[in-house]
This record gives sequence, structure tokens and C-alpha cells, in this order.
Amino acid sequence: MAASYGPEPSLSQVVLLLLGEKQSGKSSAGNTILGKQVFDKKTTRSYKENGTTFGIQVTVVDTPGWMSYATTPDTVSRELCRGLTLCHPEPHAILLVLSTTSTFSLRNWKAMEVHLRLLQTPIWQRAMVLFTHGDKLGHLPIQEHIRRQGRTLHWLLERCGNRYQVISSQSGASEAQVTELFEKIQKMMETNKRAKYIQDRMYTQVRRDVSMKEIRSLQGRQEEIEMTVMHNVHDGGMGQRKQMAPRWLYMPKGFPAGPVGFKPALGLILLGRRKSGKSSAGNMILDSEEFQIDKKTTTCSVSHGEVSGQSVTVVDTPGWSLFGLANAKQVRTEISRSPALCPVRSKVSFLLVVPVGSFREKDRRAVEMYLGILGNDVWRTTVVLFTYGEELRGRTVEKHIEQTGEPLQWLLDRCGHRHHVLDTNPGDKTQVNQLLEMVEQL
Repeated sequence: MAASYGPEPSLSQVVLLLLGEKQSGKSSAGNTILGKQVFDKKTTRSYKENGTTFGIQVTVVDTPGWMSYATTPDTVSRELCRGLTLCHPEPHAILLVLSTTSTFSLRNWKAMEVHLRLLQTPIWQRAMVLFTHGDKLGHLPIQEHIRRQGRTLHWLLERCGNRYQVISSQSGASEAQVTELFEKIQKMMETNKRAKYIQDRMYTQVRRDVSMKEIRSLQGRQEEIEMTVMHNVHDGGMGQRKQMAPRWLYMPKGFPAGPVGFKPALGLILLGRRKSGKSSAGNMILDSEEFQIDKKTTTCSVSHGEVSGQSVTVVDTPGWSLFGLANAKQVRTEISRSPALCPVRSKVSFLLVVPVGSFREKDRRAVEMYLGILGNDVWRTTVVLFTYGEELRGRTVEKHIEQTGEPLQWLLDRCGHRHHVLDTNPGDKTQVNQLLEMVEQL
């Protein structure tokens, strides 16, 4: 490649993992990055190839593509997992490949989410969207292409920290584009390295300041600390977590800034005991059968949709049990990681799901223990969501709260008396809209 191109020499080695749908252009992108024809266009197995680009030792792992509009073969799922093992010791960047010739719809996103979850590895801190067939855009700027795609692509880009790059099939243009790609990868790697350094320093300071008992209580808050670090690093700060600006301030250049009537993206995390109606509540909020209600929830499940024109992400978590019917350790682990599953700059709130009925002292103790995993600040952004509202049978929810007794009164005191009722009437959109309005005001 031309000697005039190339990033700063501080980047000496990089491992890249290519992921995407069939016919998205993954293999061609890998060939362009390595500057040689090594990957076949019909990829059936994960394949690793090494090369030198701009003096950098580059390892590219190409993987078979999944399908959004048909069932993906099990062999593809296995090869995706094997592809990750080829990225020794781990990928520095995960390139999510999208073609500029197709639309990234909600169905495409759901297929991507399913296959990314198979990898069981942190994705978003090192993810970047790689647009292929850039020459097909003609004179249309990539920012305008992104703007026209709609909310699902915008949301994916937010998950990736708004990192993206375009690759064309024209050799002259692709050299400059590969240069830009490596520069962005280098910047991302430096950011992640700095975040790890700050995180380690935070843990060291915490261990100096608190007793061993308090250290054990902090283990469940690891995800919260990691999220705080990433926010501080991306905002250029080293101190306390800053107030996040509206997400449109972080959109790529060319996005509309601050439209009239703008509503922030919401991240709603459902918490509660088993059989409380969490999954059904998530389906009602998204107005879609996203979460399985006839199957026990054992790990966090995430789904995304638009509700009244607003971007909403719902995280369903495994429920705890008062009778030993759930793995308490696994429930704690899943609850502690749930905030990290929301888009980075979304407004995150917790919906504590309590079915209409009795709420006794042992329920109160369980809520206090499991929500305590998320830290003391969790109460400031928690709404009590009463499910099975039809069981009120004409009573007001205030009367129900009064009759239920002190444990429920304690809970509502901790949540600032924020509560809402959902019944099983799927045609009533008013109750969901009122819930979202309450969450926005937190």
C-alpha cells in the first residue's frame, strides 16, 4: 500500500474479528484490510489470516454470516464461537459489518443480538460498525445514509460508542479508509486501556478506605463501577460520573441536533421475584411478544423497540425466590450486570415488579437484599410496578397500599412513593405511556 498512508506507529499489533450477516461483505472487507485476496466470499467456517498493513501486524478472523429472515444453521453458531477462540488472546476490535446497500431493521438487530450473545464476551467497548460497499453510496455522505436508516441503526451505533468506518471496493479510496479504520481502532484501544487503568486505581483506593466486610459487599457493584469508568473516560473526566447530555449531542456529524419534542432513549430494567409478571410487563411495554412467559428466566434478556416514537430498551432479569427455587448466586450476578446491557447514554431506570396481593416482611427483606447489589443510589431511579392490576377489583391502588401493611409502605418510602399499575389489557396503551412519562421525570 502507498507509503503516504498509515496510522501513527504506536499501534504495532491488532486482532480483528469480523461479524455480520450473509452477503454483508465481511470477507471482502477482510481482504481489503489485509491488502490481499485470502478470504473466500462463501464463508462456511471461521478462518484466521495474518498480514502486515502499514507496518502493523494484523490478524483478521472471518466468520460465516448469520441470517435474519431464515433460521441460521447450528453450524454457523458453532463457527462463530470458534471464531472467537481464533482471536488469541482476544480481539482488539469487533467489526460489525453492515452493507450500505441494505436497511438495518429491527429484525436485523434481533438476529445480531442473538448471535452476539452466543459469544459470551464483552462486546460493546470494542465494537465498531464497518459499512461495506461504500462506493455504492455515490455522492451521498455516510452521515446522511445513517440519518435515513432510522432509529434501529442509530441505536446500534450508540451501543458502539458511535464508532463506524466505511470501506469501498475502489483500491484508491480503500487505502485511505483503511488508514482511518486503524486510527479509530488505535483510539478505541487507548480509551479501553485508560479505562482499565482508572478502574484498577478505583478498586485499589476502595480497598484502602473500607473494611473487608464492605469489600465483599462491593463485589456485586463491579458492573456499576465499570460503567462509571467508561462514562468518565469517554467524557474526558477522571472524577465523579458526569450528568449525561442528551444522546443527540453524541450523534455523528450531520444528525439533527435537539429536535423539538425530543425524548431521550430509555433503558428499563425489570426486577422482582419469580412469577411476579416481569416478562409479561416487558412484553406489554414493548407491545410485542419479546420475552418468554412460559419459561423460567435464568439469564438477562434484552429487547429493543419504539414506544410512541421513543426508543426503549427493556432488560428482563431472573427473578429471586423466597423458597429456594432459584439459584441465588446466579440471580445476583445477572442483576449486577443488567445496567451494562442498556445503551450507554440511555436514561436507565429500574422497575421493581410487585404483583397485586400480599407483600410480607420476607418479601421486603428479599427486595432490600437484591436491590442492594446495585448500590444505595438504585432507589432514586426505581418505580414500583404493580402487576395483575385487575386483582384490585375496583379498589384504588392507594387503598391497596394502605391495607397491605408496613413492609409495602417501607418499600414505597424508599422509592419516593413512585408507583404505577399494569393490568392485563393489552389494548390499553395509556397505562404504558403514563409509565414512560413517570420514568422520564426521574
